[in-house]
Amino acid sequence: MSRMSNSSGPATARDDLPQSDGTCDACEPDEAQPAEQLCRLCGFAFCSVHANQHQRSMQHVLEPYAPPMVDGASMEAGASMEAGASGGSPEDGPPEGGGRHRDPVTVERLRCKLHGHEGSLYCKPDERVICVVCAVQGEHQGHEIITLQEAYLWQRSKAGVDLVGSTHEMAEKIKSKWTSPEMSAEQLEEYVNQQFDELHRLVRLEEKRTLHLVDLKEAFLTAQAAEKIAEITVHTERLQEEMASITQQLGALDQAEAAQGAMVRPIDATRPRNDSPDLSCPRHDPFMDIGSGRIW
Repeated sequence: MSRMSNSSGPATARDDLPQSDGTCDACEPDEAQPAEQLCRLCGFAFCSVHANQHQRSMQHVLEPYAPPMVDGASMEAGASMEAGASGGSPEDGPPEGGGRHRDPVTVERLRCKLHGHEGSLYCKPDERVICVVCAVQGEHQGHEIITLQEAYLWQRSKAGVDLVGSTHEMAEKIKSKWTSPEMSAEQLEEYVNQQFDELHRLVRLEEKRTLHLVDLKEAFLTAQAAEKIAEITVHTERLQEEMASITQQLGALDQAEAAQGAMVRPIDATRPRNDSPDLSCPRHDPFMDIGSGRIW
């Protein structure tokens, strides 16, 4: 009964799982090996070692792992551009197996590999950051398209995985099976492996959901910053034009004042200056006229 519940759980949740990045989902992130087997029921890819462990514990049918053609083309395009950038979806990862290095969000990382435009929109059904051309005439034509900020708010509103509750529930199940006299050591080991595989699946699901939220937040913040920079650039150019116009007007006023001053100076030079009295001739004294018998 527990096996049915474990197998039905991943079947109902595998649609929510993002696509593999070409590495083993069970390996440590910094030591991930290339994926060789794929479990369709769980939606995870495994290396040869973890594939055998998963098949023994879960008894799921595995198939050879083959990366999608679209992702392969994106990897080749990314390798040729030496950018190693992703389109912003949660399933995107490094093109080379052997690590989970996440490039910082830049304009190049958000740029569409197919059309070369910056990713500024979000396809809600496919949960991918896309460009305008993808939304108008590309593979996402006719899909529900929203903005990056709306996508972030929508993804954040989704209920996450309760890892603490799942861990307590797993511990209680293992404890009940541990004390059951009907289970052999082999059965108990298989059951414990099943429970830990399920818990690891939930951890991986929550990890990818969280990383996708981080990508979306960085994406719309980068887009907002680009818009603000464009507005500041336009405003700065407008101020520069106004300053150039003011400088030109001030120069014209200076030239007009200089021309007016040049016209006034020749006129002043032709006028006689009588600022001081003429002392070469003696002043007329009326008392001298009275003494001499002349009355005027």
